[in-house]
Formats: sequence, C-alpha cells, structure tokens
Amino acid sequence: MARFSVGGDEDGNEERERPSCNNTPLSKKPRTSNTNSYTAGRPNAAAAASTSNSGDRAAGSITGNPNSTVAAPSESQLCPDEESDTSGANSSSSSDEEEERSGDEVQPNEARLNLSPDGNDDHSHRCEEPEELSGPISMTLTDPDVLDCPVCFDPLSSPVYQCENGHISCASCCTVMKNKCPNCCMPIGYNRCRAIEKVLEAVRIACRNKPYGCMETLNYSEKLAHEKTCNNAPCSCPHPGCDYVGMSKCLYAHFAMLHRNSSKQFIFGSYVSISLDNAQKHMFLQEKNESILFIINRSTESRGSFVNVICVAPGKRRYLYYLSARDGESSVRLKTSAECIPKWTAHPPAKKVLMVPSDFIRVSGQLNLDLIIWGDC
Repeated sequence: MARFSVGGDEDGNEERERPSCNNTPLSKKPRTSNTNSYTAGRPNAAAAASTSNSGDRAAGSITGNPNSTVAAPSESQLCPDEESDTSGANSSSSSDEEEERSGDEVQPNEARLNLSPDGNDDHSHRCEEPEELSGPISMTLTDPDVLDCPVCFDPLSSPVYQCENGHISCASCCTVMKNKCPNCCMPIGYNRCRAIEKVLEAVRIACRNKPYGCMETLNYSEKLAHEKTCNNAPCSCPHPGCDYVGMSKCLYAHFAMLHRNSSKQFIFGSYVSISLDNAQKHMFLQEKNESILFIINRSTESRGSFVNVICVAPGKRRYLYYLSARDGESSVRLKTSAECIPKWTAHPPAKKVLMVPSDFIRVSGQLNLDLIIWGDC
C-alpha cells in the first residue's frame, strides 16, 4: 500500500509517493489559462505537446519534429532502485524539460508570434482577429423606379416634397401642379421628405457607360445629367446602312478603315473647300491627324440652303468653326461651335445654322463653301 504524508518526516525531509515500476507516472494537475490567448504561426513541438495535453508533464524526450511523439518511459526511469548516475541524468532531463515547458507557456492576454530566423513567418497559417465591418455596402433595388418622381418619372433630386398622406414629388412638379397632390389632392410642396433626400445623397450608382470606360460613380440625382454629357458614351456610325456602335476612338478608326472613300480629310486650323451638289444633304469630314468625324448637314428650301456642322462625339467637347459662302463681292458667314452628338441621323439642321440665299447657288446647282475648324478648346 502506498504511504502518503503531508509535510516532512522526522528528519525534516519531504517524502513523496514513489510509484511502482509497473505503473504509469501520475499526471500533474492541468494548468488553467485564459481563453484570450492567441498564437500566430505554427508552434514548435514542445508547445504543441504542452497545449494538447493541457499542461500534463510526461517524462521522456520531445523532438523538434512536428510529427514526433513523446517516448514512453522505460523501467529504468521509473524504478527507484537505479544507480545514482542514471537518476542524476533523469533529474537533469526533468529540469531541462521543466524549463522548456515554462518557456512554452502562453500568459493570459499575450499574443505570440513564431518567426523564422530571416524574420518571416515560418508557415502560411496565421491567427488573425476578424476586421471590423465598415465602409459601403452593396444592395439591389428590385424596383429601379422607386427613386424617380412618380409624376414626371425623372430621377428625384433634393428638395423632395411630400403631402400629409406621404405621397412624394419633385420640386418642379409641385410648381406645375400648383401644390396639389395628384394622388389625393392634399397640399404638397411645403413639407420636405428628409428620409428620401438622405437616401438620394447616400446612394451611389455607376454610369451606364461603364462598359465603354467610364469609371464615375454618382449620386442618383446626378446620373441623368452626367450621362447626357459623359465623354465615354458610345457613338454610332453615321454612314447609311452601318450599325457599328463603340467608343469614339474606335468609331473613328472604324470609319477611316471601312468608309474612307465616303469622307473628305482636313486638318484642324486650315481652310477646306466644300462643294455640295444640288441634291446633296450632307458630307462627311474626317480630321487627318486625330480622325475626329464631322458632318456638314444641309437642308434646301425655296429661299436657299441652311447649313451647319455637327461633330460625332460624346460629351461637351467644343470645336469652333468658321463657315462662309461667297458670290462675287457678297458673302455670308457663321462662326460658332459645332454641336456634338454621339448618334447622328439625317435630319434638317435646327441649331446655329448658316442661311445661304439661293442666289449663291450656281447654275449647275452646286453650293461652294469655305470651312475652317479648330481643335477642342
């Protein structure tokens, strides 16, 4: 029977239970550690043994190989009747093992990082705390018209007004309706709908021309105005029967390659002479260096001809031009900027036109013009 004693013996020496050679060693009471401990990187073998056994102490040797196991204790290590040199070696091994375990202990609230000698993490796995969620979130509107004015169907913009029953309307529609709600006939135009206004300020939407290179993200209320003048809006080929649509630069290259014989080349800042037949309604011009495409548009009436210049381009590009017609000592001229449109269809000119009297048209029916166009300014 094993004998237990508390304190020392009569000689003042402490006595501990000595297990027999056939029994396994008694395990030490597991250490309790704080759950807020973190380990970054792969732990060494000794730390893994200490963690997996919850602080159990086992006699034996631990190697540095992560796949190594703790060697089973031999009878010579367990039996008390061994030679003094063997017991000294065992005690030395136990003290080394004790120091190794003490160094592997992770103190509460202490982060631990195992690094290789070159300062890099010794393997790819890391223990990282999750980052706090912040920044914008994505959402989908199942009804895209919910942010449009229910009266004029244009995108809403501040200020947005609501009646007593919660019906909303844009400011311009309130004026047109004389501050009377079209849904319930209650007064509208006096109370702002702050909730919708805040939503409009927070919502960011991509330009519809994103596939053509536009990277702008705008407030919903600015979307319509931006897309009308977006420099990345796709352009359509103006040549009859051609349905090509693409970026402006691609369109210019397309036209120069496939429709070269249908256009007349010119250079910015230099005069070019234009001759239009009696029944000719338009002429294509293409700049020699930048390949930008222009159109001379013409309509004929009994009083004479109406002519202007159009640029096939998106956005608010500004190309000034000087157009003149002469008949001996008489002349008419127009200096203005070309209208830029991404999609042109044959129609009579309506804006900024030069009116050429019928007297300027020759007997053959030709109309001769002088034109100079300046680059984007």
